[in-house]
Amino acid sequence: MESFVRGALGCTCPDEVFQSVRIRNPQTAFTGLSQASLIDIGGRLLVLVIETDHWETLPARLATLLAQGRRLRDAEGFNRFRLVIATPEVAAAQAELTAQFTALANRDERLHLHVLSPGQLPPRAPFGGRE
Repeated sequence: MESFVRGALGCTCPDEVFQSVRIRNPQTAFTGLSQASLIDIGGRLLVLVIETDHWETLPARLATLLAQGRRLRDAEGFNRFRLVIATPEVAAAQAELTAQFTALANRDERLHLHVLSPGQLPPRAPFGGRE
């Protein structure tokens, strides 16, 4: 998990943060999200991973997912929330989702969006499946 977070996500978390990695049920915090993984890294970094072949459904949900992530981040005292979308169509998804993310009025420097290929996810990742 550490190489994924530091490499693919570019996080500079200190070593001690990775001593505790916990997979949580995303359904308790993210309305209408059935197939995803919510990863709590050291109580400081919160990562929601959605692996999907149908990224086209996500732009309509992006603002809501990020607002839910921000609320959870703030309520539980996390430093950062990172939303990771893993899809085979990285270029198209990245262009549309990043443009929408950039235009959000309520985003801050502690909210991050990453669009990756499924191959960039860690092997044997504990992710809940596909959306």
